[in-house]
Amino acid sequence: MVKNFVTSARVAVVAAVATLSGGLLVPTAAATPVPGIPAGPPPAVAANAVGAAVASPLQQLQRTLDNLGIPVEAAGLDLPSNFSPWATEPKQIVAFGDSFTANAGKAGPRGLEPGQSLIVSNCATDNENWPKIVGRESGKTVGDWSCNGTGGLPIVQMLAYLEAAIMYGDIGPGTEEVVLMYGGLDVTQWADAALGSVNIPVPPVSAYRQLVNHVQNRVSQVAPGARVTFTSYQAFAEPASEGNGENVCFVNLPNNTILRLPTPGSDFIQESFRNNLRDAALAGGANFIDVYEQSKSHSTCAPEGERWVAGVQDPEMGPMVNHPTVQGQYGMAEIIKNDLGI
Repeated sequence: MVKNFVTSARVAVVAAVATLSGGLLVPTAAATPVPGIPAGPPPAVAANAVGAAVASPLQQLQRTLDNLGIPVEAAGLDLPSNFSPWATEPKQIVAFGDSFTANAGKAGPRGLEPGQSLIVSNCATDNENWPKIVGRESGKTVGDWSCNGTGGLPIVQMLAYLEAAIMYGDIGPGTEEVVLMYGGLDVTQWADAALGSVNIPVPPVSAYRQLVNHVQNRVSQVAPGARVTFTSYQAFAEPASEGNGENVCFVNLPNNTILRLPTPGSDFIQESFRNNLRDAALAGGANFIDVYEQSKSHSTCAPEGERWVAGVQDPEMGPMVNHPTVQGQYGMAEIIKNDLGI
């Protein structure tokens, strides 16, 4: 879950450069930009304007780096002189998320796909995570930009990964779906969730809501036909609705030996988390898929064969402790694929 310093520094530099470039950032028309996210041009509406808005984004970064006196090496970028946007065919589905999506256990024997580009060089992803499963089962191409730890550097990390996916050519004309399971590590999201949990209205100019608005508008700018979808996370704690009270099962033993640890209030936390992700997505004009609601019977305390997430010791452990099992990735993929209608 902890990203190494070099990659975090690269992400920060690239995101800062993208922010300072101005033209790469597109806030909502009526929204007040948060500090560090200056106003940019409105989303392009004509096809030729879309192409012009993102023409040679790496060259734009090169010029901005030069103006700021920042060496290219500091950003971890290799800027080929002949770079052009969409050098590769844009992917039909592009996914972002943290380790609940990437599910990249570093020490296990499972197959891993390497990170997509230099700034995410340590962002390996499991070959059986939900984005890849959705792609295989729907017959669509996938750009998996998930990464263990995404959101640990709030806002700026997601901005950087979004711009990197555009530069790389994965998001562009022909992209159909951009799906984000994001927010579990972003403290700005939790600040909003805390407000919502005590019925205090979340300001539309909160940092997290501005991020959601930016993702929606930025994708619309470069991929006008794409739908942006945010999802909630898999249920981790056992909800009271399952009939056993509120519990977490960090340790489960073979032969369906489930060791419940009572966690009063866990329903409230999980629902507040889900509610904020939903409300922010809908307020920003994005689609929302409620994975949490559809996975309540598959928590850490579910019976063997039905656990989609495992604690620290479990016969059904996936690539990482306290993360989805392989079966859980297939379960989330089914929910997301069905709700997208693909």
